[in-house]
Amino acid sequence: MIDLAKRTFSRRISWLLLTIVMMVSLGVRASDFRDEDLKAVYLFRFAFLTDWKDRQPQNGRYQFCVDGNSVVSRRLQDVVTQKPEQANFRDITQGDDNVLGCHIVYTTESAAARIAALRTRFPDALIVGEGESFTAAGGMVAFIKVNNRVKPLVNLKNLLGTSFTLRSQLLSIAVIDVEGNA
Repeated sequence: MIDLAKRTFSRRISWLLLTIVMMVSLGVRASDFRDEDLKAVYLFRFAFLTDWKDRQPQNGRYQFCVDGNSVVSRRLQDVVTQKPEQANFRDITQGDDNVLGCHIVYTTESAAARIAALRTRFPDALIVGEGESFTAAGGMVAFIKVNNRVKPLVNLKNLLGTSFTLRSQLLSIAVIDVEGNA
């Protein structure tokens, strides 16, 4: 039991250190670090904390797609722009029909019909949004506030049948929703 507690603590410390390193490498001061900055870093790290199986990018570049313009979308674009050897960024609302291989799709929409359309268009992507209503409507991961801190909410039911799995490092820091309600 003690070993499990040590491993859990070690994972959380590693995640915290990774976040701090990302903040420093992106030139973000603690006073400038807002919720949208943290969400953008989370989104970027989600690609590396997912086992993509046969969808692992051959060129090492993950495809980050956003469904609309938001502060988080713009901040994610900034993060991706600073890491061109690791990622590409696309706004899927710009009419680019050639967008095929999104690994991560971020949207601020929470309507069940829109989420279903994204899941149909990008069946092998991790669909991420905002709030418990997002996962209740079919989204896979959402950002929520817990004790005034941003945390990912993972809906395991909505991940069933996907071609990828989330790694334990991500699950260990997330709020897990098994039944469809956090």
